[in-house]
Parts: sequence; C-alpha cells; structure tokens
Amino acid sequence: MALINHEWILKHRPVGNIKMSDFEYRTSEVAELQDGQTLVRIRYLAMDPATRGWMGEGGYVGPLPLDEPCMGVTVSEVIDTRNPEVEVGTILAGVGNWARYMVLDKDQVSATRAGELGVLAPMDVSSGHPLPMYLHALGTSGGTAWYGLMEVAGMQSGDNVLVSGAHGSCGSLVCQYAKLKGAAKVVGIAGGAEKCAELIELYGCDAAIDYKSCDDLSAAIGEAFPEGFDVFFDNVGGDILEAAMNNMAKNARIAACGMISEYNATEPAPGPSNMFKLVAQTATLKGFLVSDFFGRPECEAAYGQIAQWIDEGKLHSKVDIRDSFDRVPEVFNELFTGGNKGRLMVEVTGD
Repeated sequence: MALINHEWILKHRPVGNIKMSDFEYRTSEVAELQDGQTLVRIRYLAMDPATRGWMGEGGYVGPLPLDEPCMGVTVSEVIDTRNPEVEVGTILAGVGNWARYMVLDKDQVSATRAGELGVLAPMDVSSGHPLPMYLHALGTSGGTAWYGLMEVAGMQSGDNVLVSGAHGSCGSLVCQYAKLKGAAKVVGIAGGAEKCAELIELYGCDAAIDYKSCDDLSAAIGEAFPEGFDVFFDNVGGDILEAAMNNMAKNARIAACGMISEYNATEPAPGPSNMFKLVAQTATLKGFLVSDFFGRPECEAAYGQIAQWIDEGKLHSKVDIRDSFDRVPEVFNELFTGGNKGRLMVEVTGD
C-alpha cells in the first residue's frame, strides 16, 4: 500500500503574522523510489523565527518558492533507500519540508552541504541523546549560540555579557555558555516575570530584565552594567538593540544573531538612532550565519563540549514539543507571541 504524504504548501507571501490561508494542507501518495533516491520520515519540525523571512522575500536563504512545501530545520529518519551510501535507520538533520515524508535525490544527502535548502546531513546519534536535542543544544540552536558568543563576539573569561531574547532556544544557551566559560556577569532580557525568573533559576543569569514591564530599558541595562557590557548577543534588534548600544563598554562586541522584532513587520523598521556610539566606544557589531560554522574543526569541538555539559547536568535544554502537525502555522506564530516555553518544535506523528 502506498504511503500517504501530507505537506504544508506555501501558497502566498505572508503579510504580518502568517495565516492558515497562506498555506494549503496537501495530501498525495509518496512516489516510488528511483535509483539513488532515499525516503525519509520527518520526525520533528523546528519552529524557527528565521523561517518567517524565508516565507517572504527571503533572508539569508530563499525566498521559498510558492506552491511548494514550506521548509524549516528538521530531524528525519531514513525508512527506505535506493542509495547504497545511505542505510535505513540513519538519522538526518537539515532544512527539509514541512511534511510527513520527503524523497531525497542522491545529492540531497550530504554532510558537506549542510545548511542548504533541501539538503539533509547524517547525524551521529550514538551518544543516546533524545532526538529533539538535535534541534536544540546539539543542533542549530546550540551551534548558533556557540559560534556567535565564542567566535563572533569573542567572549573571554571575565567579560560582562548581555543577551536579548534570552529565554529563547538560542538565547538560553548563550546565557549558560557564558557562565560556564567564566563570564563575570550575565544579564538576560526577556518578556514576563515567569521567563525572567527562569533566566536566573534555570539558565544561570545573574540578573534579568523584563522588557514588557520596563519603563526605560536603556536605564535598566545601565543599572545592570554601570561600567557597560563587553558582549551583547542580540536576537531581537530594533528598540532593544538601540537601548543596549547606550550601555557599551570600551571595545564592546555585539553579535547580531537575529532581528525577531522585524520579521512580521509590515513596514520597514527604523534602525537604531545612536549608531555613533559604535565609533565613540570603538565597538563592533557583526552579523553572522551559523552555516558558516558547519564543517569546521571548531564546530565539532564545540558540539563535543556541549554534549559533555549535557551529560554532566551543567546545561539545561528545555524543549516545547507539540503533537500538532495539522496546525503547524498556528504553532509557528507562538514564536512571536511568547506562547512557547522552550525550544518550540512539532513532532510529526501518525501516518
């Protein structure tokens, strides 16, 4: 009996928050494999803010084509193959379809092209960590946090570190890495008292700033860092970036990971009005892509250290897994409303 696939097809470029009407929930039979092809069953779909840009006019990848499956970071399992280089049971990770099944051509299974749309890379899961960890600390979130903090921002022991979006999948790891690597003080910015409490109790921050209840964010950051911060890991941009830039120490380094404040904007967002602060403080602001990190020796060493911290109980990797494949767009929007509590992903269950 033929397998039945279900796919979320991108039909329209979203305006503002994505809507169910921007997609078609399409059902079709899975085609018979041809020589060199591999059939995977998608196990988990990561809900990533950057995917919102791909749905529109594109960001660092894309734009995703219309009338084709939407795509995001996935973990999949090989269930059939006509590719002699791929074994049934192999776990693959990469940017795959919002679907139950995906047929891969031979060149779509590649460790050297990890990060490209539609290319999945074999994962070594022999350590026994749960598969969702390969979408969190042992996946793109973990690599992004490490690369941005340790290499792009060049954090050193004794630095004062500020993190925006600090309760998110990437930010929460940045906070913990910074403490584990000897930061003098780590302060996280998040929305809501519950999230701010967790930043201190679970993720090791020395202090937390609730931007939702803060009348003057710049002053609050200044109170946390009277002498200024050395490193700012920014996931948000916009007003939060501007407030942070008022409080840089000499030679501060800002790693720009994302701009979640702008992803659903219907008009161009204004940039920070205080860019001269970079000159006055001889500071740097640098954007980066984690895909530039993949395949380097430093990347393998970083994931080895991350896995060790997990095994030693030193690193918390909170996940929020939903059994909601039939309403993926609705789950995705929770990234922008704060409805998720941990790394948000959808488990693809059923047939």
